[in-house]
Amino acid sequence: MNRQYSVSDFLTVKLVKSVKFNIEIRNEGDLSMNNFVIKEYLSLKMPSEDLPISDHQRILLALNSIGYENIQFPLSAVRKLYPLCRDAGFDITVTLVHREYDWVVTDVESGDTTKVLYGLAVDYGSTAIIMQMIDLNSGKVISEEKEENGQVPYGTDILTRIIYSRENEEHRKELQKVTVATFHKIMRRLTEKSGIDVLKLPLMVLSGNTTMIHFLMELDAWTVFAAPYSPVTTAPGFLWGNELGMEFQGLIYTIPAASNYVGGDIISGLLHLDIHKQEQTQMFFDIGTNGELVIGNKDWMIAGAGAAGPALEGYISRYGMRASAGAIDHITISNNELSYTTIADAKPVGICGSGIIDLLAQMRLHGWINIAGKLEPTASNRIIHHPEEEQYVVIYAYAEESGSEKDLYFSQLDIDQYLDTKAAAYTMVDCLLEYAGISASDLDHCYLSGAFSAHSDLESAITIGIFPDLERNRYTVLKNSSLEGAKTLLLDYTKLEEAKVLAENIYCVQFASIPDFLIKMQAAKFIPHTDMSRYPSIEL
Repeated sequence: MNRQYSVSDFLTVKLVKSVKFNIEIRNEGDLSMNNFVIKEYLSLKMPSEDLPISDHQRILLALNSIGYENIQFPLSAVRKLYPLCRDAGFDITVTLVHREYDWVVTDVESGDTTKVLYGLAVDYGSTAIIMQMIDLNSGKVISEEKEENGQVPYGTDILTRIIYSRENEEHRKELQKVTVATFHKIMRRLTEKSGIDVLKLPLMVLSGNTTMIHFLMELDAWTVFAAPYSPVTTAPGFLWGNELGMEFQGLIYTIPAASNYVGGDIISGLLHLDIHKQEQTQMFFDIGTNGELVIGNKDWMIAGAGAAGPALEGYISRYGMRASAGAIDHITISNNELSYTTIADAKPVGICGSGIIDLLAQMRLHGWINIAGKLEPTASNRIIHHPEEEQYVVIYAYAEESGSEKDLYFSQLDIDQYLDTKAAAYTMVDCLLEYAGISASDLDHCYLSGAFSAHSDLESAITIGIFPDLERNRYTVLKNSSLEGAKTLLLDYTKLEEAKVLAENIYCVQFASIPDFLIKMQAAKFIPHTDMSRYPSIEL
């Protein structure tokens, strides 16, 4: 009769006769021991009648013996064990993802695959989704893909999408499905480009604002927008891809948000910048369709956010467009003559956010518009009264040079709308500084992020009064802090606790509750401001 071993019997045998449990561990090439995902190569003894411990338990005990505790072994991983482990002679590699309080086995493979370890970092933006495949052994970006968020046709601004999703449950499902479809489209391209099946990777770290996360999880985002501004969740944590209707087989970690408007994308940016560890007071402003702002240092941090609107990314004006081929991206005026460049050197078909900001700055500097943003018809023959628009416009590309063979112009109404947007951005900074009891000159450094900041000319932005008039070396423009933060976390699970502490301890200000916000905003609608003493370096 065969003896039946309990777990304690097995442990006794293992400790006395280690030959029964021969383990080889390889971590060659790891950046550190803090990888969010780790592969362990185990070379174990085959099951025998003397030690008929289950495959599942054998692996758990092996992992326990090398320091892993609180291991979760989901059914999807258990189903892979037989006959894989026996066929491999129990030379296997186990993939584990570190969660807050446990390790989750996401895969078991035959042989030593420790040198093949990848994860995904994602910036889930309201306008575009950007995904990077990272080699977790080296920290290098293997491939990156970007796609317009499938939600855009449902509204260029987030509020329009929120209202659409609130109309009925089917609309909410529709938004979720087009979001997932965008993720799938990007993952397919990454797979084709790299030759690695991205759907089978163990972990995706996702950075996005609170509303975007609600859309992805098919939650009612009205809770984000409406008083008392208490979202359904700000920290969904770890989810399996299939829980979100994705074909992705691994875990998805969503970086937590601090509030309804100060989302995980901002926490992600802070993880990348480490402002919360600095002695000096610094500012972090992520500006695009929405504007999120954080000011602070190692002792205190306050934040606020608001809807900057689609104007900053080009979504105003009859010919406003995203930054794509044929978009005018930069404008200069010299000797009263306007010139421009276009993306991909194509014939102009419209103007994007960076082109608009240059246009306004250059027109103000050369007297084509006054301090209130009003067009001066006598300043240039490009400023005409348009019969169809029934208002003054400035033509920045004539029909004979445009790709559409039509005059491309920016109207007085477009200018007025843009000034509303730029005023909102400036007033956020102004109010948060006042709330903190400091002035702009007290800021040691300012970090600007988002598509708007990355592609726009800083000098033009200061000229029209979007940002404070500080020495230019106090500004650093970041390409994508949200994506960099997701990558930072993917490569270092100790940042998990840091993200949680940040999300729970940043003091968030609701701008709508500040009594004089609208008054300050009216003053900021001028170029650069009604109080010119705030902009001493701008010579008009």
